[in-house]
Amino acid sequence: MIDARTRIVAVVGCLGLLLLIVELVRRRRLKEEYSVLWIGTGIVLLVLAAWYQLLGWITRAIGGVALSSTLFFMGLMFAFLMLLHFSIRVSALERRLTALVQEIGILTAGRDGHGRPAEPLSDERPDAPPAEPRVAVIIPCYNDGAVVAEAVGSIQEREPVEVVVVDDGSDDASTVEALARLEAGGTHVVRRENGGLAAARATGLEATRAPLVYPLDADDLLDAGALGALADTLERHPDAGFAWGDYTLFGDYDGSYRAPSRWLPWTLTYVNPYPVSSMFRRSVLEQAGDWRGAPDAQLVGAHGYEDWDLWLRLVRCGVEGVYAGRSVYRRRLHGGSRLLAHARRRHQELYRELVARNAEVFERRALLRGSERPPFWKPVVYPILFGARTVVPFRVEAFMQRTMMRLGLGLPGS
Repeated sequence: MIDARTRIVAVVGCLGLLLLIVELVRRRRLKEEYSVLWIGTGIVLLVLAAWYQLLGWITRAIGGVALSSTLFFMGLMFAFLMLLHFSIRVSALERRLTALVQEIGILTAGRDGHGRPAEPLSDERPDAPPAEPRVAVIIPCYNDGAVVAEAVGSIQEREPVEVVVVDDGSDDASTVEALARLEAGGTHVVRRENGGLAAARATGLEATRAPLVYPLDADDLLDAGALGALADTLERHPDAGFAWGDYTLFGDYDGSYRAPSRWLPWTLTYVNPYPVSSMFRRSVLEQAGDWRGAPDAQLVGAHGYEDWDLWLRLVRCGVEGVYAGRSVYRRRLHGGSRLLAHARRRHQELYRELVARNAEVFERRALLRGSERPPFWKPVVYPILFGARTVVPFRVEAFMQRTMMRLGLGLPGS
């Protein structure tokens, strides 16, 4: 018989372990993929400490002779799972190390015998600024006069940037005046009839020429130097079609979002974990049909899931991207002004359209799972929490998201 004081100490210890794990993840001292087993173990210990009769039932079920023998057996199983997990990770790191050694060999091939970079063949200095902008920033604006100038002003780079603001049929007098001031100050402003966010971005794409494209919402702010960092990341990875990073939140509440560190095509069939504002090669956007996908597809393009639809089309095209490993922009939260809040209330309808529009991708879901290799728990949990979302109510999901953002976490398993 276990006395009450021992049980209380065990419960407090388990709660302390869970809080410690959450804090380590929040401070990025522990990756989420490693935390799952620890959190699961903490929850199991918490349940056993609060309901010790369950431990006795398990002991009798497995033929144990004492409660301590059952705990020892569970400890051995935990050690086995940890060793198995680390073996898988070490194998993956070994493959990555081999790839890095090969990349270093390619880079050193362009150096002279003393390890210095080879002299350029032309008279152009290697550190000379590019003659043309590498990046075009597209800022759709629909009655965002109070914040659009701040968005434009947040673009601070050491290199020229092509900027276009697309007036998507704004009918607010203050917005019209704000756009006129921007235009008088030298900002390129393109005007069109109201057609929604996807169509406005497509108009901006047609109005620019830079090989790299970055969409920025009119109410968001770029981090200084973010565009150059994303462009440099794509130059270091010529096979990547796009690059993304993390972002911070301000406005209604402060927080941050840690984006996935790798491309997750199977995960995308259940949830979109990638930031709205990411950098794309122009050729990749044109290959995928930009944010519209098809001229007659107005529901997704007009109601907040145009980015998710684009990611799925990139999966269909076989294009992959790369993580920049830094915060890229600041996302403004201000009540229900964002289209995404409305889209989530119509999630099941929009998700059905996403499935229909990208049927080929969803038919390959099993193959995508094999290539992504998600953690063992993810294929069980994600169909329940995400996808059509017939189980978790919208308000519960919104609460979970706010909590995740306040703690500075990303989606579990990403």
